[in-house]
Amino acid sequence: MEHLQCHFKCLSRDLLAYILVRLDGSTLATAACTCSDLQGLARDQSLWKQLCHSTWPSTALKEAQHLISSSAKDGFDRFYADSYPLILHDKDANDFPIQTHISPSNFASFVDVYYSDKCILSSVLDGISRPADVGEDDETTDLMRWLFNSPFKLVLLDDDNDEGTVECNKLQSANDAYGYNQILAPHFMSLEQMGKSPDHCNELVKGLRLSWVLLDKKRGRAVNLSSWRPLLVKKIWATDGDYVIHFGCILPVEESVLPHKLAKCLILARCNIAEKEGYLRWKEISMHFEDTTGAYINEGKSLIIMNQALYCLRSNNRHVVERGYQQFEGRKQEMIRKNKLKETIADWLCLSIEVAIFITFGYCIFTYLALFYHHIKA
Repeated sequence: MEHLQCHFKCLSRDLLAYILVRLDGSTLATAACTCSDLQGLARDQSLWKQLCHSTWPSTALKEAQHLISSSAKDGFDRFYADSYPLILHDKDANDFPIQTHISPSNFASFVDVYYSDKCILSSVLDGISRPADVGEDDETTDLMRWLFNSPFKLVLLDDDNDEGTVECNKLQSANDAYGYNQILAPHFMSLEQMGKSPDHCNELVKGLRLSWVLLDKKRGRAVNLSSWRPLLVKKIWATDGDYVIHFGCILPVEESVLPHKLAKCLILARCNIAEKEGYLRWKEISMHFEDTTGAYINEGKSLIIMNQALYCLRSNNRHVVERGYQQFEGRKQEMIRKNKLKETIADWLCLSIEVAIFITFGYCIFTYLALFYHHIKA
């Protein structure tokens, strides 16, 4: 019987590395499973580092370098394996670890926005911002308790409160040989195209992509909270034609956190289109969590949900992820409809009781007046 031989041994390591550097992440991981020689070469962190930089340019920014390399022994290959697939919500197939204390400083966010396969915005958030005057006294304890019970919202960009972040519409990009240059965002469309239609929702759905990778710096685990493709794009005519774009995912959580065991991570982006230049101008990019009724989840529970998201099932099938989001929205609308029906029934019941009380009171008054009249007449 003829034994199979690995012909890769005939090639030099430099030539193999030259070949492997041109593979995408999935192909590189598959190649590593073929033989021990390729497995050793595929474990080279420089290959995975370049893949991470090309997939998420925010990882190439200067402030991001130490976060990934120091977060885990595996480094960039572990980051890629955790962050490339999207969250697959299955509320019955997750085993979450028990963790009593979760610090906001444990998390870092890597956010990248693309249009037509070109990176137009990259940013890194290290930790979750806190008031600057946090101390150790009783007032600080009360403040922290209030923060943990208030609605949670993580803001990457807010043009109303953070002027100058995108001054002159200059956005960070790490595509240019990872040189941390600042470039103008690419033209959204030509002036002729802009004049044809006042609504460009379809163009935004086709062209925009967003990634929001959450990293636990202490344990080295990461997860992509975005849907990559927009889940909803709508134009708000009342705010000078701003476009509101939704990304996100559906997260399974423990019943002790939320009774329905599901939460929605909503990444909201708001932008408009410059009429003369045709540029996308970003006004807001933020992330928060909602329950099945659409209510904001407080910070304490949001931290637990972010921690549990690191252990969720993943899938490379984006259609399955989007279908799960649509099912959640359908369930949410059904719950809203039921709540409205209960409120309507309660309103009618209260109105009926009020009418009954009014009729009873009127009857009593009428009876009393009738008796009083007969008594006077007698």
